[in-house]
Amino acid sequence: MTERELRRLSRADLLELLLAQRRENEQLRCMLDQTQSQLADRTIKIDNAGTLAEASLQLSGIFTAAQDACQYYVDNIQQLSERQSLVCQQMEQETREKCDRMVAEAEERSQQCWEECAEKIRQLVGSFEGLQQVIELYGNISGKNMELLGQNYGKIY
Repeated sequence: MTERELRRLSRADLLELLLAQRRENEQLRCMLDQTQSQLADRTIKIDNAGTLAEASLQLSGIFTAAQDACQYYVDNIQQLSERQSLVCQQMEQETREKCDRMVAEAEERSQQCWEECAEKIRQLVGSFEGLQQVIELYGNISGKNMELLGQNYGKIY
């Protein structure tokens, strides 16, 4: 705006123009303060970091992102490990139960075999006693026959 145009404005217009300038001035001061604060923060970070490379890495957040990624990875590994541990415990329990059932079945079959063997032995012993009686009878009969045979044999020679 030229000087001539300013002179033609009314007092109200001039006051509005002055207020607008003041608001703009306040906004610019606020932005300046924020920028100076950010600059001071970066300067502190650069001073705290040993080298310019470390400062740029800290400012860009690489270390923070890497730390977050590592933590996320460790958390996932722990969760996976816990799930795997539960699965292993469940499998172990199922295996134990299956083994217990197999042992019980084997013991039951073993008991049945022993009972069958015992019955067969009883039958064998029973038949052996009957057989022994037959042999004794046969022995008595054949002993007499042998004596008779011996007598006859001696007569022949």
